[in-house]
Amino acid sequence: MGVARTEETSTSTNRKDSFAMGSDGPYYKREKTFYGFDFARNETRAVSDSEDDEGNNDDAKRLRDESKSFYINGCYRESVLRYTEAIRLHKESHSISSGDAILAALYGNRAAALMMTGAYEGAADDCHRALQCTVAMPATGGLDSGPVFRSKISCRMARALLKAGNVWEADKAFDSAIGSAKEALQLVAQSNAGAEETRAAEKILNQSITDATLGLSDVKRYRDALDGATKIKADNANKSVSVAADRRNSVQLLMFINSALSVSPGSMELHERKVNALASLKRWAELGNHCERLAAEMVKIDGIFTDDLASLNPFPDIKAATSLKPDFFERNPDNAADPVALRILSPKAVCDAVMRLPNGILPLYLRSLRLEERYTEAAKAGASIEMHVNNSKHRGTRGIVPLAWLSNERDKLRRTMSWKERGDTLFRNGDYERAATKYAACLTIDGDVSQYNQNALENDDAGGRLHAVLHCNRAACLMALKRYREAVKECTASLRIHTHYMKAMLRRGRCFARIRQYEEAVAEYERYIRFVDEARSSPQNVNSANNAACTFDRPIDITDAEYLKAKQELADARKSTDAAANNA
Repeated sequence: MGVARTEETSTSTNRKDSFAMGSDGPYYKREKTFYGFDFARNETRAVSDSEDDEGNNDDAKRLRDESKSFYINGCYRESVLRYTEAIRLHKESHSISSGDAILAALYGNRAAALMMTGAYEGAADDCHRALQCTVAMPATGGLDSGPVFRSKISCRMARALLKAGNVWEADKAFDSAIGSAKEALQLVAQSNAGAEETRAAEKILNQSITDATLGLSDVKRYRDALDGATKIKADNANKSVSVAADRRNSVQLLMFINSALSVSPGSMELHERKVNALASLKRWAELGNHCERLAAEMVKIDGIFTDDLASLNPFPDIKAATSLKPDFFERNPDNAADPVALRILSPKAVCDAVMRLPNGILPLYLRSLRLEERYTEAAKAGASIEMHVNNSKHRGTRGIVPLAWLSNERDKLRRTMSWKERGDTLFRNGDYERAATKYAACLTIDGDVSQYNQNALENDDAGGRLHAVLHCNRAACLMALKRYREAVKECTASLRIHTHYMKAMLRRGRCFARIRQYEEAVAEYERYIRFVDEARSSPQNVNSANNAACTFDRPIDITDAEYLKAKQELADARKSTDAAANNA
């Protein structure tokens, strides 16, 4: 399963043990070829991709036709379900053999539909079943049976394995697909087929070779990316680097992981590594967005693992999603007012999402909800996880899920909400000193220290919207207490988290003006006004997904009154700058 959903021209699966035909019947063989690509000379009837087989009953034929129609129209889930039913009916009405061309075609076609839903492991398994069904097929046959069919399915299987992150198996499978296609080309050349059919078969086989060769290039790209990521982690472990260098390394690490994910979007290990990399960079909004998009992809496979696919269901005890829609992040992708990278799920949809995320991702996802001040979502997500894990019916189905982190996160959520609300109340009541203290206490919840360093720039922030807001709130308290130099540091700490946080920018400009650092004040006011002007002149760029952009206090949200006031303050700061220069 995975995030990408691109239709593959020729894709496939593989197993370490390969099914072959010997003189005494079927047996498993490890050495001849990766798939045991042995062309037995038994006579068997072929079936085309159109699945127009007169020997099947009417229901099975109808289901095959419906499956194909659903696939063509992009309804891949419905296509999988119809193929599954067709496979069941076929098995009930036919004795299964290693030369069943109809069943092989059904498995191969269902594999293609499974690929499009992101169920890559299921697709790989179906390709393996299809290959088992074709072992006894003749060396010659129609375009979609015999060697041509096997070549196409072998390549499909290799691609499915690569998408799922089984890179070693995919590498072997692509090599085998190329060897099988070349062997099949020789057999086709020696056959008595007509010229037109021969040309068509050769075209398919050459395309399989091309696709498998491209697949091997993707395998190399994946390995290069992982090697780069491994080297960065090793360097960081063996060297003492500065904060800036560590951040640069983390950004590069994330780039390598993204490159690997573009090849293997179904690798849950890679998704977990990406989430950890984003957490180390304190990019909590991006982390949350990635987790929620991954969960939405998982919804696409809800209910498709029925009958012979049931054993492959990654979430066997999870009910179908009711609030999280699989296309939530795909609808209107070009809508500038609602960019995909900034969309967030509702509290109910979050409850569906956490049931579909790997265990290793859950702690950081819940932390991201809290640090982005999505308190309702965080509370509901934690309650859903605990209820599910404690339900005896589900116990053990997701493996061992230690709940110590969940209890700790719930306590942090309770303290965050309580202390921040208390600080807000104190500020509204004019008790600025105590409000600043309460905000400072809130900033220590995610750290290893219990005491807040009054020099804001020396604290190790957890980041996220929460900490940016807390620093900005402390700046407001300190400004009210006329402690402007300390307020400047709090604004700077806030802007380190969100460089486009407009309120923090304006407050820092005002603090600079109060302590007569007029040049700095002018620069801050000018930056503030420039951002507003740019947002108003190019509204399509307002919701940029740039990590530096502040999504909760945007330039486009600045009112005319606030804008005019800032322009007046800029004019005053410029006058003060000129006066100071004249008096120097």
